[in-house]
Amino acid sequence: MIKYKLQCENLHHFESWFSSSDAYDKLNKEGLLSCETCGSNSISKSLMSPSVNSKEKKPLKEGLKSKPNNEQIILKELKKEIEKNCEYVGENFEKEARAIHFGDSPERSIYGKTTLKEAKSLYEDGIPVTPLPWIDRKTN
Repeated sequence: MIKYKLQCENLHHFESWFSSSDAYDKLNKEGLLSCETCGSNSISKSLMSPSVNSKEKKPLKEGLKSKPNNEQIILKELKKEIEKNCEYVGENFEKEARAIHFGDSPERSIYGKTTLKEAKSLYEDGIPVTPLPWIDRKTN
């Protein structure tokens, strides 16, 4: 996994995880990345400092947690709204998205899991998909 700091054409900054740099390149080339603030699909990598591990690790005081930043708060709220207003279809995302698109299933908003290959196939067939910034629907 690799984390990139991204920027849209309107200079909004956000971070996202990708399975590889090739995965980022493919998603961006296909226009499948979008700004979480304005929805722009014109995304580029922003300058990012490397993560360096120090040899000496300072333990956090027990019970002390870092305060979430604005992006984390926004993503948590986004996740809550999606879970509240959309149906989770799990591994059946591609099948259900196609069924909705072709009128074989009732129209509604859905989310679930799919592979990069399946997402690309949906996109190529004119079925809109957007990667979501979390993996496990049970995480907070």
